[in-house]
Amino acid sequence: MAYTFKGYLRSDGSAGTRNNIGIISSVICSSTVTNEIANRVDDAVPIIHSNGCAQLGDDFKVTKSMLSGVAENPNFHSNLLIGLGCETNQVSGLLDAIPQTKPIEGFSIQQMAGGANTVAKGVTIAAEWSEKIAQEKREELPLSKLKVGVITVDVDERTLKAAAPVVSALISVLLKEDSTVVCSLTKSLEPCGDLLAEKTENMNAREELWELSYGLNRRRWESNEAYGFSAYSEREKKIALEESNLLGSNQLQTLLDINEKPLDKGLYLLKSSGNLVETLSNFVSAGCNVALILSKEGVLATSNVIPCISLAPQNDGQTTRDYVDFYIDHQDAMTQTKVLLEKLIQVSSGELTALEEYELGEFAIPHIGTTF
Repeated sequence: MAYTFKGYLRSDGSAGTRNNIGIISSVICSSTVTNEIANRVDDAVPIIHSNGCAQLGDDFKVTKSMLSGVAENPNFHSNLLIGLGCETNQVSGLLDAIPQTKPIEGFSIQQMAGGANTVAKGVTIAAEWSEKIAQEKREELPLSKLKVGVITVDVDERTLKAAAPVVSALISVLLKEDSTVVCSLTKSLEPCGDLLAEKTENMNAREELWELSYGLNRRRWESNEAYGFSAYSEREKKIALEESNLLGSNQLQTLLDINEKPLDKGLYLLKSSGNLVETLSNFVSAGCNVALILSKEGVLATSNVIPCISLAPQNDGQTTRDYVDFYIDHQDAMTQTKVLLEKLIQVSSGELTALEEYELGEFAIPHIGTTF
């Protein structure tokens, strides 16, 4: 059976599950103006962060590549870039880096001689895009247009045991439908790096994943000889084993770096920080258009770009939480998988998630080291 969802087809062949305008701040200094523009325009989403000013080195590269990836995300119909004017992360550099596949403009507050002028021009431009969005309709698209992010947060063995049969079966269905699935390589999954390494034929990914299972890997300066030792407890290893079961028997394409996009269909692991919002923002930059968040009790944090379906196990006597979209219970796993797949299709077709109903949504950029 070929499944479909209703989305917005983009000129580059990707598809949006949402149809919004990105108002993207190039630097922390333009955040207030960015928010003001977004607040005045329907369908506008502010992308603000704490980076971009006097930022150098690898961290600057992460900031620029993440914002470029966010602008490319198919859930954005168009993008408006707002800078201050004197920052390291210049709007002009972002405009050069972002593929011109959708409407995009950008300018700085200094260029416009002040915040009021910047807001006025930004609102005028974004309002025109919003009028065009209002005329666009969703169309029936194959599930192969979905790129689904999957992340675990605050999980335990019981949660993972309950969820693994359902989530792994869902991933298998998505892969059969030629969808792309990007799973977060969380800290809790790292102890199973050696088992994950056996799931990919990519030799570089194999080596990286295998080394993770040692917990800490050092090199002697004098001989450059690698040696490692396990820093994981037995409990951490058990949780990692249960978490690896979420992937089922599916083969991995490779291990993606921060902001790296999948080059083909299939199942991927994405290097992630311990911060949920940073990881969801990383999903956005990698091109995901919808995500699943598995936790033991549900979370009250989400992305402001892609819809995130909250999953949790149903405990006996537990009060139902209205911020959880899907409870995994003791019913037949395949039956639950079908229901979860239908939920994914509905959300991808425009149904709001519980976290969207709460009007929650954040964005954050990870740091990978010093900025110089």
